[in-house]
Amino acid sequence: MSLSRLFFIACVMTFATGAVARSTPQAPLKIECGDFLRILHKKPPRVVFSSCEFDKNRQGKPLRAIYRVAGIHAASAESFLVRTVHLSRLRKSCCQWDSPSSQFTGKDGRAYIIYMMSPETNVESRKQWGDIPSFEIVVETLTEDI
Repeated sequence: MSLSRLFFIACVMTFATGAVARSTPQAPLKIECGDFLRILHKKPPRVVFSSCEFDKNRQGKPLRAIYRVAGIHAASAESFLVRTVHLSRLRKSCCQWDSPSSQFTGKDGRAYIIYMMSPETNVESRKQWGDIPSFEIVVETLTEDI
């Protein structure tokens, strides 16, 4: 029997047994809004969970957990997140301190986006972060495949 004939038979058998990958519509992923950093054991000390929002009008229908940390503790929270979830370090841009979004995979296998920012400020040096009342940390995960 020729090699091409064997390949054809193998393809037919694979199809007949249902081993071919099928495209099926994905149902929305089941996850609830909450304190993601605590659930994933990635929450820095002195970081306070503020709220969680569901954005049904945005692509992927993300859940967004929002945290606050006092300026005096922002550097240690940033260092913790850089080590544990590979947060990009904050930089001064225009009128605030902020980090580009970083992505990490939680122990639950889900992808999470994280970023950190200050409010508008005149503070020019990291050593002065204590003069900023608080920073915000945002963690998002999608509830639908894109």
